Amino acid sequence: MSRVLVIDDSPMLLELTVRALTAAGYEASGAQDLATLNQKLTEGPFALILMDVNMPEMFGDDVVEYLRTQKGVTAKLVLYSDISEQELDAKTKNSGADAYILKSGGLEGVLGGVMGLIGAPALNIPAAVPSPAPAATPAPAATPAAPAAPAAGSGGLPKAPMAAGGRKPRILIVDDSEMTARIIEADLVSKGFEVHVADTADKATKIILKKQTRPDLVLLDVRMPNVNGEQFCRFIKSNSLFKGIKVLLCSGENVEELQRICREAGADGYIPKDAVMGSLVAKELMPPGAE
Repeated sequence: MSRVLVIDDSPMLLELTVRALTAAGYEASGAQDLATLNQKLTEGPFALILMDVNMPEMFGDDVVEYLRTQKGVTAKLVLYSDISEQELDAKTKNSGADAYILKSGGLEGVLGGVMGLIGAPALNIPAAVPSPAPAATPAPAATPAAPAAPAAGSGGLPKAPMAAGGRKPRILIVDDSEMTARIIEADLVSKGFEVHVADTADKATKIILKKQTRPDLVLLDVRMPNVNGEQFCRFIKSNSLFKGIKVLLCSGENVEELQRICREAGADGYIPKDAVMGSLVAKELMPPGAE
């Protein structure tokens, strides 16, 4: 049995983790609170339960005791957090959890940790960052992306141009969340794009400066440490060397704020981040006429 339950109060992280595990071949589902957790437990046993440590309603290490003593759960219980490894190790030992996984390890760390504890899923799909399978749990229905605030003379969201010489259209994802970036990357690669990933503006600049990796389009997170997306967009748009690069903002900001940033930073458009988690981004960026 390869059933995995993920407990996290962050809807986005919960969705990303469930999608990644499902795409890797596990039967994964999620819970954000105790009520949902109890409901999931009635649906049958799990091989592993992955629990965020710090949540508003409950702490993961307390849930371990609850599951063991009150619910009689025999699944592998794993704590999952971005606290220091020393603190997480102590919480794991004190609570009686079977193991822990650091959030800093990203999506690969989750998949590798789960596989190490309960083995490969029945489908034997590799645990490397996968392309979301057709059977993967779909992202929650999202409000369709509002029309972008396009640069003068453009219409709607930008399309990835067909590159000269027959090469694949090249996209650069700039996002300080590795899990978010890798899920988007897997989706776009499966649609035929060449994809590069950077978690800081500095790393993204190095990719853009090299002709062999210079993207046709940058999918840019707005809120990042040091140089934020708005500043980096201005840098791209003010440099004549990067004239042909389209910039699409990808953020959880409200629509009004995204429109302001598009207008003032010169971005070509935007897509709310929750829409990106589904297939909308790939459809918006797909070259005209592509299937």
